[in-house]
Amino acid sequence: MYNFNRYLPSITRANWRVRFVQAGILATFALTSVWYRVPGTQPILLFTPLYTVRFAIFLAMLWTIGWWLIAGLPGFAELGRDRLRSLWALGLLTLALWAYASTTWAFQRVDYPEVGETAALQLSMVALFAVVVACCSPSARVVAAVLVIGLVGNTIVTVLQVASQSDLGLRWLGEFALGPDFPGVSVVQSGAVRWLRPYGLLPHPNILAGILVIGLLACAVWITSARRWLRWLGTLVFLGGLWALLLTFSRGAWGSFAAGIFTIGLHLWRSGRLREREIRIHSAITAGLALVVGVLFVANYGSFIRARAGITTESIELRSVSDRFVFIQFAERAIQENPIIGVGIGNFPWRTSYYLVEPAFANFDLIGDNVHHVFLSAWAELGLIGLLLMTGTLFIGVEATLRSLRARPDPARIAMLAGFVALTAIGLLDHYPWSLPHTQVAWWGLLAVAAALGD
Repeated sequence: MYNFNRYLPSITRANWRVRFVQAGILATFALTSVWYRVPGTQPILLFTPLYTVRFAIFLAMLWTIGWWLIAGLPGFAELGRDRLRSLWALGLLTLALWAYASTTWAFQRVDYPEVGETAALQLSMVALFAVVVACCSPSARVVAAVLVIGLVGNTIVTVLQVASQSDLGLRWLGEFALGPDFPGVSVVQSGAVRWLRPYGLLPHPNILAGILVIGLLACAVWITSARRWLRWLGTLVFLGGLWALLLTFSRGAWGSFAAGIFTIGLHLWRSGRLREREIRIHSAITAGLALVVGVLFVANYGSFIRARAGITTESIELRSVSDRFVFIQFAERAIQENPIIGVGIGNFPWRTSYYLVEPAFANFDLIGDNVHHVFLSAWAELGLIGLLLMTGTLFIGVEATLRSLRARPDPARIAMLAGFVALTAIGLLDHYPWSLPHTQVAWWGLLAVAAALGD
């Protein structure tokens, strides 16, 4: 039987409570692809109206942080002795505190204070979770295994949704009601044909695509394994997941996947892993099979690809591009109005809803929304101070990761870094690594795992 215990830090053998912490960490990563929310009638949730607390992933983070406190903050002293990682943790926690402070001047602080409070609580929980991960994470190999297993589940759901062009009735896991003719549902269109994009167990195909990407990149750990059977299993899962990713028609995720693959290839080559003959040959075979998958996809969905690429003049795609441009303009306007402290965490969509009632935008069929750019989102909501805190913390985390990889070029940590890079690239075209708890925790959590000093 495969022994995962050998990948757990030695601290777990001395303190059984840490096993509960690490179980919470793994459960949180597993739940990044599940939108399930606990019914609001549960007594434990009646004390607060805040939206984020009902997510299953929020409860997993709460479990993780709670057991970490009960266990006596294992790994915290070691984190404090590491200058780079302690600065990263301090920066992330300061960003969360600044987000909470912004609720006092938030745009909707009087009429709807829960808007800012929900977003601040979400970011704070993610920040605390990431610090716990930095202190006592399971091995990156185990995290990668959880992501790969999640990829298998997401691939199955994706393919079945595409085949049926409807939901699968998985309401108990958070699946949305789907159909190509449902109002508000995301489709690609070629001529008169409307084709439902798969949602998985998440609220939008683009978000599903982002989760698929980090699972695909985690497959690199198995594909480059010393075990032949695990290499082929990794390749099989990778090819299925790649097909699922292509079916989402998420242009941003496709590009971010390329960025992640480049990151993995570069670091594996530098580490010497790809110079091993068996690994190099198997990786080349996997790349060739992936190319075949891509060709088959183009052959089957060429008309939709042309529509999605803007080669044709489908109104859906033109509208998608124009809407994003409008919200970029709104972000720039909000930044000009509040350049230093912003409009408050979570309040940018509300600020845009007020812009949209102005006469100049009276004919725009839009509602308030986030800007599809994580750095503009951070600047608009938390001002220049928040933007500098976020970018500085990201930079320190990446530097800590690169230092760790120089000391020990572990393929699993490389895959975690690649997942982080991919989500950052997605963040240049979409907002969900900043705005949604599932992808927000993946963004910061993967960086925390990648920067760990040792197993």
